[in-house]
Amino acid sequence: MKRLTLVPLVALLTIPSLCLSGKEDTLPNEVRWVRESGEYANLCRQTFRLAQDAVREQVRNSSKQKIALVMDLDETVLDNSLYQVERHRLGLGFTQDSWSVWVKREEAGLVPGVKSFLSFLRKHPVRVIFLSNRMNENLEPTKSNLRKLGVLGKDDLFLLRMDKQDTKIIRRAEITNGTGRMKKTGPFFVVAYFGDSMGDFPIPSGEAFGKTHFMLPNPMYGKW
Repeated sequence: MKRLTLVPLVALLTIPSLCLSGKEDTLPNEVRWVRESGEYANLCRQTFRLAQDAVREQVRNSSKQKIALVMDLDETVLDNSLYQVERHRLGLGFTQDSWSVWVKREEAGLVPGVKSFLSFLRKHPVRVIFLSNRMNENLEPTKSNLRKLGVLGKDDLFLLRMDKQDTKIIRRAEITNGTGRMKKTGPFFVVAYFGDSMGDFPIPSGEAFGKTHFMLPNPMYGKW
């Protein structure tokens, strides 16, 4: 009799605990924080607003004729939290194939504050260069997504990833040296870098942050 009563007892204990935890319906805290919290949205807006003064000062004091600002795309300009929601509900993680399908859907939103910041930049002699690890084969849907969101400039440049060897270190050097894909444009003096991970910046720590390096919050994924 004890064995017969044990199964329903376990079931009674387990089922309520699943209902209370809401595991099937509740998103991970890091995704909810990005999608729902005022803290995330205001941190992003704060970063972009503070950056305006720093960039304005950099441009004013620069004697260089060709000035650029380098921005990552994902979780810096484009909000891909919906992709995270969909993968969570499927019980799946990131894959390059699923990510490529997502990019081609052109459904990413905007990180809070970035539209106003890009509008500010268009009023200054600064070339915007989007430096992203999105694969170069997805360049056109990426541009289309930005165009739909009203943030694509006619003179914006894109350095997306060609292959695994095409690191951001290599592409940053192309920007400042005028080599590789930047031969036609020539070298640029970069007044600021924007990203959501340390790999988006040439100087990974120290005094540069808040002056020429500006970090956006992204707790959803990364290498820590």
